[in-house]
Amino acid sequence: MTFAAHIALFILLGPLLVGVVRKTKAFLSCRQGAPVFQPFLDLWKLFRRGVVRSMTASWIFDLSAPVVLGASLVLAAATPLWSREVPLPMHFILFLYLMALPRFFQTLAGLDTGSAFGGLGSSREVAVSAMAEPALILSFCGLAYLGGADTVSGMVTGVPPGRVLWRPDVILLAGTMFLLLLAENARIPVDDPATHLELTMIHEAMVLDHAGVDLAMIQLASGVRLVLFSALVSGTLFPEALSLPPFLAIPAAVMKVILSGALIGAAEAGMARMKLSRVASYLLIATVLAAIALAVRHAG
Repeated sequence: MTFAAHIALFILLGPLLVGVVRKTKAFLSCRQGAPVFQPFLDLWKLFRRGVVRSMTASWIFDLSAPVVLGASLVLAAATPLWSREVPLPMHFILFLYLMALPRFFQTLAGLDTGSAFGGLGSSREVAVSAMAEPALILSFCGLAYLGGADTVSGMVTGVPPGRVLWRPDVILLAGTMFLLLLAENARIPVDDPATHLELTMIHEAMVLDHAGVDLAMIQLASGVRLVLFSALVSGTLFPEALSLPPFLAIPAAVMKVILSGALIGAAEAGMARMKLSRVASYLLIATVLAAIALAVRHAG
């Protein structure tokens, strides 16, 4: 598959995954909820609207949304979703740096407008990111050790196939990645993307001053990033699916994304958002799980 087709698959699956998460949460809450394809309609509406920017915003604010979307698409090009081959093989250290780039620009944009809520959201987002960094680095090191490669695609596709679910190091690494998926993508229990109470928002407060096309690019980037983490978790647990022929691999990738959305939605429906002071404990658990996975892998 070409570079453009690989990226297009991520772009299409991002809003779909968000829609499945919302629909699952609504179903488990005994509500009808919005249609699964509502995020596509929301993006279409936002892309057709004009951009409203604060009078105090500088060029940094203008640059933020394109950089966030561009960096997310580059990361997607390095992530195996349906095949062992990716358009852009990337060392995992560079991958981690690129993951920090969108948050860096979003933080600057949140501070740039001088809004109280933008600054509040930016400071909280940076705090959560700093606490998640040890778990993120350890989990990627564990995957590299497990897969015997230093590229993101190599370390995921290098996981030995067959009876993966019986290996404690694989289960621990996948569990760590799922905890990080919720934390890094502003999901419950760390953050609530549906909240409208400014004093409790983290990510949404940081992007509160964005509108129109800028907001559409940020929401699209959020969906792509969610698919990216889902692909890492599912690729670690089910590496055999990445070896299927294309006519089976692409439907399998779509099915994995839908199942990931159902799992995320079920997890969010069964949990409440925790206090900000308890996020450190949550991410400490993820760090400990990743460290144990590394120790188990080293012990053989």
